[in-house]
Amino acid sequence: MHVTCVNHTRCLELILKTTSCFNLAMRKSSRLITQFYEDRLSAVGLKSGQFSILRAVSYLKQTSNKELQRILVLDQTTLSRNLKPLFRDGYLKLSADSNDARIKLISLTTTGKALYDTAEPIWQKAQNDLEEKLGTEELKNILALADSFVKALAR
Repeated sequence: MHVTCVNHTRCLELILKTTSCFNLAMRKSSRLITQFYEDRLSAVGLKSGQFSILRAVSYLKQTSNKELQRILVLDQTTLSRNLKPLFRDGYLKLSADSNDARIKLISLTTTGKALYDTAEPIWQKAQNDLEEKLGTEELKNILALADSFVKALAR
């Protein structure tokens, strides 16, 4: 017997809620988290991925493209797409590795360091706001789950 659905949106919501799909659940939450951070970081003209790159480079001082890919768990295309405006706008620079000139190292410029220093408190406020919305225990659980996914799935 075929049942006709009167409210397609409601039917789809029921199907999505009753059908467990890790991919859909994680993508939905990922989009909301990205939007949450990007709303705040837009004050300094950064996307969340760009901030993550600036943060990693700030901590590492100098790093290679391959190391950034590994640390941020990004493919080359996604990393390049996020790096391009940071180089174009003068926030990052390339220099040759002193041991192997074929390897190019990425570091913050003075302007990039200033942008990171301006963006970091905005990011920290977003972190605090998210913790307030979710609660400390829930946030710890989410971070542990995310770490489990990375450990299980990263190549």
